[in-house]
Amino acid sequence: MTTETHAVRLRLSFFEDFCTVAGLLRDTGARREASRIFVIDSDLSPAQTMALVQLLEYSRKDANHPVHVETSSRIPNYQDQNAELLAWWGTIADWRPRP
Repeated sequence: MTTETHAVRLRLSFFEDFCTVAGLLRDTGARREASRIFVIDSDLSPAQTMALVQLLEYSRKDANHPVHVETSSRIPNYQDQNAELLAWWGTIADWRPRP
């Protein structure tokens, strides 16, 4: 039986604010694989998850977009779970605008 490994590979391009990028990257728990490549291949704590989200948000706002994410697995096909997902999401009838 083969167990699928789930890993996130973060490739860094040019960035100006070393301390912010390096600090957030360290806080994700990522391990260095190569010069500008880091890998996350274990479960993340809530704090590590927050650091990853903050790193990606920081990257999105940077003109150079320094963090590129690759995953080792494909996005699952959720089409056969439509009813379950609608129940989880809620329906339009449940939505009420705030006054």
